[in-house]
Amino acid sequence: MNSKYIRWAVIGGVILIVFLWIRGSYNGLVRNDVTVQTAWSNVETQYQRRYDLIENLAKTVLKAAKTEDKILKDVIEARAQATSVKIDASSLTEENMAKFEAAQARASQSLNSSLSRLMVVSEQYPDLKSVPQFAKLNDEIAGTENRIGTARTDFNQAVMNYNLSVRSFPSNIFANMFGFQQKAAFKATEGSDKAPDLDKIYDKE
Repeated sequence: MNSKYIRWAVIGGVILIVFLWIRGSYNGLVRNDVTVQTAWSNVETQYQRRYDLIENLAKTVLKAAKTEDKILKDVIEARAQATSVKIDASSLTEENMAKFEAAQARASQSLNSSLSRLMVVSEQYPDLKSVPQFAKLNDEIAGTENRIGTARTDFNQAVMNYNLSVRSFPSNIFANMFGFQQKAAFKATEGSDKAPDLDKIYDKE
């Protein structure tokens, strides 16, 4: 084995090692990015679930009560307000996250008001509480807060892992090279991350 062959073998080995290193770093960034996208979709899904449940509850109550539908319209409007701000997982900036949180806060206030009136109507129809769908929807709404909390925690964890990979050496070199930017974590406005407390609504009324 001559020295020329050895030299080329060493060069080839170095190139292969560098290639594998770059591929590993890039693929790691991609995996973390996809994890963030999935976690963000789960957050949006849980918020959407909350508004779907509340709308169904409103329809159930008002159908049984045969009363005016202004409450249902208010609920639907609040839901539309909350879902009007959509953020692509690739654009999770502080500014976009703030817009999302603000929309959720506004919708939460509207929903609390609508639910208060909705519960007053339901109190006027005692038999309504024995309807399985009404009881199930009540329980589902109460449990949605935990689902949202879990989704937000998972999302923030995914963002933390992603941002660490973007900022850590040597993956930060390839992050800058391939356009991987840091993402903003979810920081909900006070009260906007909580589902309406039905017990408090009952007590208040």
